[in-house]
Amino acid sequence: MRPTAEQLLDTKLFYQHSAEIYARFDEWKDNDKFYFIPLFMQMTYSCAGWVAEIAPDPVWLGSFMRCTLEHPDLFQYKCPNCGKTVLAHRYCGSPLSGCVDLEGRCECGWKGFDCTTGWRIRATALRDTIQEDSKRFKRFNWRFNANVTTTKALVEWLLDTRE
Repeated sequence: MRPTAEQLLDTKLFYQHSAEIYARFDEWKDNDKFYFIPLFMQMTYSCAGWVAEIAPDPVWLGSFMRCTLEHPDLFQYKCPNCGKTVLAHRYCGSPLSGCVDLEGRCECGWKGFDCTTGWRIRATALRDTIQEDSKRFKRFNWRFNANVTTTKALVEWLLDTRE
């Protein structure tokens, strides 16, 4: 499934607003229309025609965030600027070297990467989370014909419901 330009822009909107979306995860995680927003993160590695994926596109927003939150040792790191925890909003790397770049933004405004090892364990954790959520998606798809919304709609909802 090739993403449309709109879907790629919606994924970039997630990157820009990931801190707010993470901070309020508990408020929207039970709403399937938000949980199953498709993200097209292109977490692939290609070498001489051989392609390896951390996870196939699209990755569901809720699955991605749940995996990051449930596996802090794998998907969170300390900000080099202020020392606070950074929640990755994207990860990619190489199965050949085993290196993974965790990309994120910190509350202090710093944005960047943390390069670490463990490509396979991170890929397995994300794929397992997606697999666990597939039953929930099948029920949602059956009830609502996969009528998901967009990251833009989630961000607007978060702004409208801000305390």
